[in-house]
Amino acid sequence: MSLRTTATVSFLLLLFLPLFAGAQTDDTWPSLDYLRSDYRSVRVVAHVRIREAEIVNRIPGYDDWKIVAQVIEPFKGKFRKGDVIEYFHGAEAPSKQEFFAGEKIVFLLGEYDKERKSMRYSVLENSTLAPAPLRIKRLRLIRSSAKRRSR
Repeated sequence: MSLRTTATVSFLLLLFLPLFAGAQTDDTWPSLDYLRSDYRSVRVVAHVRIREAEIVNRIPGYDDWKIVAQVIEPFKGKFRKGDVIEYFHGAEAPSKQEFFAGEKIVFLLGEYDKERKSMRYSVLENSTLAPAPLRIKRLRLIRSSAKRRSR
């Protein structure tokens, strides 16, 4: 990527960052259709409580975090309430540990790691949400409609 392209992307991120931050505090965002789209795109959707978060890799402008979290409520995937899940979350550097604390709703992509013979989970970009009551309600609705379709 050229320096000019990098500068343009950085400028756009800074320009739109307040909009994304505002959307995160708006409990009606994202819409049901948006949540449904993200739900279909991933292997795991869960309300989790983060136990541990540490940076495991850094490249210029980017931090890769390893997160260990306990499932509070599963919406999609093999994990159940109380299970512990490990996943990776990329973030623009410098990222702060406070972002990776507390409770979150996560949408996780899964990729099979042939060397370890296990699944490696990573966050779908720009999908992590605070667990607002309306979001939880919408995800329960999506989960129940997905179960009805699979029967």
